Amino acid sequence: MQGITGQELSSKKAEYLKYIHMQGNVVKTTEIAVHFSVAPSTVTKALTDIAKAGYIEHTPYHGVRLTTLGTEYARFLVRRHRIVALVLSRHGLEPEEACREAKKIEQCFTKELTDRMCTSLGHPIMSVCGEIEHDHRCCGSRGGYRG
Repeated sequence: MQGITGQELSSKKAEYLKYIHMQGNVVKTTEIAVHFSVAPSTVTKALTDIAKAGYIEHTPYHGVRLTTLGTEYARFLVRRHRIVALVLSRHGLEPEEACREAKKIEQCFTKELTDRMCTSLGHPIMSVCGEIEHDHRCCGSRGGYRG
């Protein structure tokens, strides 16, 4: 994904994008609101902004689906989260704690730093919170995103 810094969206909007990606296909605004314990109007406003950025297609009263760009970016966001969580777990945090703490700080990690951490970890395939997909630009011949 060219030009990605890892900081294109606010942390809350990034969480919404990751959630949509993990759910697959079309996700309703109410599902997102319930999952994040926020008002549907709050979600609708955020989804409008995410759609304007080109990451989702939002059809009011029907739900949202990721665009190709949104899928690529969501995969990066999930990968970054899992790499940060793995680093934290290797420094003494229990798996659940590492995942929880990663959510708090992952927004600070650029794509470049995420790729460097991935390389220094030996391009791991598993984190404490799931499989790590590898970006071929980070991992060379280890392949592109799998999934």
